[in-house]
Amino acid sequence: MMIYRKKNGEYAVKKKSPAVVDRFANDPNFEQVRLNALDFAKAGKASMLIKRAFHQMTPQRANTDLFPRLTKLCKAIMKTDMLHERGQRNLLDGDTNLFVPFDFTEDGRFSNNVQVSFTHSVNRVAGNANIELPEFIPTELIIAPPKATHCRLKMGVAVLNFETVKHTFSFSDSADILLDATPAAPQTLTVPIPANSADPVFIALSIEFTEEENGVFYPINNGKFKLMQLVAVDVPV
Repeated sequence: MMIYRKKNGEYAVKKKSPAVVDRFANDPNFEQVRLNALDFAKAGKASMLIKRAFHQMTPQRANTDLFPRLTKLCKAIMKTDMLHERGQRNLLDGDTNLFVPFDFTEDGRFSNNVQVSFTHSVNRVAGNANIELPEFIPTELIIAPPKATHCRLKMGVAVLNFETVKHTFSFSDSADILLDATPAAPQTLTVPIPANSADPVFIALSIEFTEEENGVFYPINNGKFKLMQLVAVDVPV
């Protein structure tokens, strides 16, 4: 099979003929194409790992275009690898800061609806990752759907090994935050990670809204407000 790019910019797959296969593999005129294909394959492999790692908390409507957008980003990061030539470049040798911020939903920006400042930390020896949420006024910093009375922030942490294509994933939910002008108390979200891991740690935040009625919390399934974003990537030096 071969991957090619259509006129509209989308990628497609078709079966190679024997002649095309031989020419692609041996013709010197295809050398740069072969090198680009190697980089593209690595980018696709990395993006699939990231998508699979965060699948448990990814908004449903994000899955339609998540893989090609992640692949495009991974390829762009690999291009910043100054240590290797085309075809030999690696994702982690590039500028992984470009992952932040990455919105899992293309038509919804997490930071537009959730403007709460926060800090993160990763303690590899103790085996945990944290996000510190300060005191804030919900009605000033969170855009909520109609009828929502509360929201909850979810921190997801994936530890990824791009060589073995394996990962670990854990998450932690905040307490329910009342959507009014009362200051929300500071919170610390903590997620365990494998102790002393040398693999990169990817941290994401998502938000969910609920309507409280007679002490029962009912989820609000408005896809427009189900947002998620990569907020930090920690790569050991």
